[in-house]
Amino acid sequence: MWNTGLYSRPQSSVDRAVKTRRIAFSFEHSARSKRHFVAGDIALSHLVALLSAIFPSGEECFVLSVRRYTDQITDPVLKQQVAGFIGQEKNHGMQHRNLNGALEQMGYWVTRVLGAVGVRLVKLVKSNLDRIPDTVGKVLLADTAAMEHFTAVLGKQALTTPWVQEQLTDPEVRAMLNWHAIEEMEHKAVAFDVYRYVGGTERMRILSMVAILTLLGGPIFFLLASIATDSWAWRHPIKTLRSLIALPRSPLFEGIVRKILVYLKPGFHPDDVDDSEALQKWREEYFGPNGLLLGHLK
Repeated sequence: MWNTGLYSRPQSSVDRAVKTRRIAFSFEHSARSKRHFVAGDIALSHLVALLSAIFPSGEECFVLSVRRYTDQITDPVLKQQVAGFIGQEKNHGMQHRNLNGALEQMGYWVTRVLGAVGVRLVKLVKSNLDRIPDTVGKVLLADTAAMEHFTAVLGKQALTTPWVQEQLTDPEVRAMLNWHAIEEMEHKAVAFDVYRYVGGTERMRILSMVAILTLLGGPIFFLLASIATDSWAWRHPIKTLRSLIALPRSPLFEGIVRKILVYLKPGFHPDDVDDSEALQKWREEYFGPNGLLLGHLK
C-alpha cells in the first residue's frame, strides 16, 4: 500500500490491469457511406462526429497532465498503470484521427475545425507545462481525473445499452467506439490515483468536476452549429427537430446525470462503480479466444 499522507491505494486497484493494445481500424467504407452514418439519424451522427473531433487533442492533454508527475511515482503498480494509460490514450487519439479524416470526407466540418483548435491547445499545454506552478499542474490533473470519470460513464452506458449498439450501424465505427469504451473503463482511475498520490485535495477534485459541468454548453453549441450547417437539416426541418428533441431523451442518456454526479460525493473513488461484469463480457467478445477484434490487433 502506498500512502502520501492524503490517500492510500484502494485494494481493488492492485489487480486492475491497464493493457495497451496495438490496434487499427479502417474507415474507408465509412467515408463512402451515407452522411448520417449512425442509424440514419442526423443528431446522433453529428454527436458522434463531435465527440470524435474532441478526443485526439483532449486525450493528448490528459496524457500530458499525468506525465508531468510520473517522476514522483515510485509505486510499481501505479507506474505500470500509468504506462498502460498513456499507451491506451495515444492509441485512442490515433484511431480517432483516422475516423475524423473519413468524417471530413463525409462533410463534417466540426472535425476539421475542432481538430485544428485542438492542435493549438496541445502545443500551448506542451510549451508551458514544465513552467506552470505545481498548483496549476494539479488542477489540470484534477480536470483529467474528472473527464476520465465522464468518459468511463459514457463508455459503460454505450456498452450496456442495447439501443445504443443497435444505432451504431457502421460495423467499423461501432467496433472502434466499443474498444475505446472498454479501455476508458479499464483506466478510469489512473489519473485519479495519480492526482491523489501527488497530494491533490478533495476540494479541488470536486470543484474541477463542477467547473467541467458548467462548460458543457460549449459542446452543445458546436453540436447545434454542426447540424445547422448540414444541408439535409434545411431540407427536412421537421425530421431534424424531432431528432434533436429525441436525443437527450434517448436511452444513451438515461440516468447518466446521476452516474456522473456521484463523482461529487466526498470520498468517492472511481472503483466504487463496479464495471467488472461489462468489462468481462466485452473483453471476451472482442479479445477472447474467438474475439471479434483479434484481426485488428497489430
